[in-house]
Amino acid sequence: MSRKSQAKQARRKKRQSAQNSRWLPDTVLDGLSGDIELAAVLEQLDERITERGWVFDEELSDEESALWYFIPSTAEVPDDGEVVPVTTIAMTSDDADVVHVVFVGTADDYQFGLEELFDNLDVIEGYRMGNPIPDFG
Repeated sequence: MSRKSQAKQARRKKRQSAQNSRWLPDTVLDGLSGDIELAAVLEQLDERITERGWVFDEELSDEESALWYFIPSTAEVPDDGEVVPVTTIAMTSDDADVVHVVFVGTADDYQFGLEELFDNLDVIEGYRMGNPIPDFG
């Protein structure tokens, strides 16, 4: 195989690997198969935030909700289940127009529209436990 063919094949594998890493697991999408619009919104959200370092939470996501977490925000929190150890984004199947954000070290649910989330994503990602919660008013 020529170098040109090898390089082309390597680029194709890299592109496919990146694409596959952004796809939501079939278990989540199968549960949403009745709602094509919601599945499309989830795919768009997943693609845009995973590019920024958010990780899809396969363990906690199911047919009713999809969750992503932002590893740089991880902090030590009491293991009592009352607060989250990492900033989390969630979407639920009952309302595709609302994106939920829970900041690390809190249990408060901040709600955004999809575009509003993207407008505030730098601020959300910049939050660290112990800082004042950003004002989105």
